[in-house]
Amino acid sequence: MYWDKKYESNEQVWGNEPSELAVIATNIILEHFPNRKSLDIIDIGCGYGRDSIFLGKHIDRNVIGVDMSQKGIEIANSSLTGEQNISFICCDFTDISMTKFDIVFASNLYQVLRFEEREKFRNTISNLMKPQGWLFMNSLSVNDPEEYGKGERCLDDPHSFQKEKFLHFCTKDEFTRDFCFLDIRELYEHEYIEPRSQGKNHHHISWILIGAARHIT
Repeated sequence: MYWDKKYESNEQVWGNEPSELAVIATNIILEHFPNRKSLDIIDIGCGYGRDSIFLGKHIDRNVIGVDMSQKGIEIANSSLTGEQNISFICCDFTDISMTKFDIVFASNLYQVLRFEEREKFRNTISNLMKPQGWLFMNSLSVNDPEEYGKGERCLDDPHSFQKEKFLHFCTKDEFTRDFCFLDIRELYEHEYIEPRSQGKNHHHISWILIGAARHIT
């Protein structure tokens, strides 16, 4: 598996600081959910757990991180320092059969999913969200200067390329169409520098999508 090998060679490839999305989500949750006593969060594609741990510590609510990489989950568990409200599970996100969640969080996952997998992702999060649930996710933009256009173009999946790993790049129209089952509260491009524990930092532009269940008033 690509990510097992990646974590084997460089356990914390992005360091131990949270992603840009985790910081954005935390600030919004602290502002919009003043009564967080029963808030439950799931981090889909948690990798080695840096965002799950950040969310759990700063929001102080239950967080479950799930990822297909056994090595990533092992690193995540070893990074815990006695936190009782954070747990990790190794599984495919399509196999998640848990209670529903107030917050569904997915950082840098959508962009590595192929067409059919992206559809499964949307169906999964729709089923996981509580009636008052919110989604926080990001995915690389077609305007990304670091990765767009590199590798072999996938002719059956527009704006997708295969190099050492598959990457899909989103447009605003695609997000608006494919996430129409949500009330999209925010959708904007976010430019940032992604730290790397080894080698040169990466320059990215990603879409940030913040959506809520449609019947929220």
